[in-house]
Amino acid sequence: MRTTSNLLFSSVALLVIGSALAAPHRQDSVPAPAVQVIEMSGDKYAFAPAEIHVKKGTRVQLKLHSVDKEHGIKIDVHAEGAKKDGPPGLRFEGKNNTGKVVKGADGTLEFVAEQAGTYRFECSILCGLGHGRMKGKITVDE
Repeated sequence: MRTTSNLLFSSVALLVIGSALAAPHRQDSVPAPAVQVIEMSGDKYAFAPAEIHVKKGTRVQLKLHSVDKEHGIKIDVHAEGAKKDGPPGLRFEGKNNTGKVVKGADGTLEFVAEQAGTYRFECSILCGLGHGRMKGKITVDE
């Protein structure tokens, strides 16, 4: 009888240990969001594209290019109609929501779209008479 109970105990112990080893390893870290690369250019008082759509939770990399002269971009971190003292809807790498490019030298600007809404952007460097028209928007969809 003792041999049977020892054998039963050993079998159960092996099953428990085997299932623990075979279980997938769980990580508590949050997976990095997918990266959406968007090519963007500035030329003669306009951004192209001037309207950008991304999904909530997406990491966005804007690849900025200037066609004619030095341009800048400043993106609002709060959606239209959102409280300015609340948490930002766009989280920028290095907490920098502005970028600058000169003709022939490209730049990048990265952020995570954390909250749905519409975010305005504009040229941040005075670039000529049509500077005030150099605007656009980023729409973050659910």
